[in-house]
Amino acid sequence: MSDDLFEPDTQRAISELLTLGATHGIGVTFTPDDEGWTVGYMVGHGGGNLVAGYDLGEAVRAALRPLDQLGNERERARQERSQPR
Repeated sequence: MSDDLFEPDTQRAISELLTLGATHGIGVTFTPDDEGWTVGYMVGHGGGNLVAGYDLGEAVRAALRPLDQLGNERERARQERSQPR
């Protein structure tokens, strides 16, 4: 029996999500509840939910795309603000 809390695939997915969040300057949250897990994000003093699911690994993998989209939208907005008018 393994001493690991989560399966290796779940651990890899968590690592990938945390790395993606760090690349975009976005914090990632993992909240357990009676129905499973909610994966969310934090930026400054705000944040929100990305995905909720029963299985942490599935929820984390499902959160990759919305987190990347959020990061790309933030980068586009930052570039637009820096353009001279």
